[in-house]
Amino acid sequence: MRAQPITHRLNRTTLRRQLPGLAAVFGGGLVGSAARAGIGSWLPTPVGHFPIGVLVINVTGSFILGLFLARRELAITSRWSLQFWAIGVLGSFTTFSAFSLDVFRLLTQGRPLTFAGYVAASLVGGLLAAAMGQRVGRVVG
Repeated sequence: MRAQPITHRLNRTTLRRQLPGLAAVFGGGLVGSAARAGIGSWLPTPVGHFPIGVLVINVTGSFILGLFLARRELAITSRWSLQFWAIGVLGSFTTFSAFSLDVFRLLTQGRPLTFAGYVAASLVGGLLAAAMGQRVGRVVG
């Protein structure tokens, strides 16, 4: 009987170690995508109009991620919290792909002012929200 190559055993061991983190990402993804769907249905955007729902989702997600990472830097979060909250919940909650599609649609529908306002609001709003989240995360608690 031949022994299994060491790389095979290492891969299985590595996979076993990664499973809790992958489960945390999966669980967080369920929560984040459900929250996104809920907010998206609460703030629908008619075709050609300013995509307020995606903007609210992305700016809110930027704030929460900034807050979370500031708290994590202070070692106030648990071991699996990064996988669950940052990657799972917020990764599935925020949406660059929807932002990109909205921008493309506004351009192709001949809505240059709405396009420019949406891009500016998304970039400036997201950056300011992330910075505010970082600041709040460092002083609260």
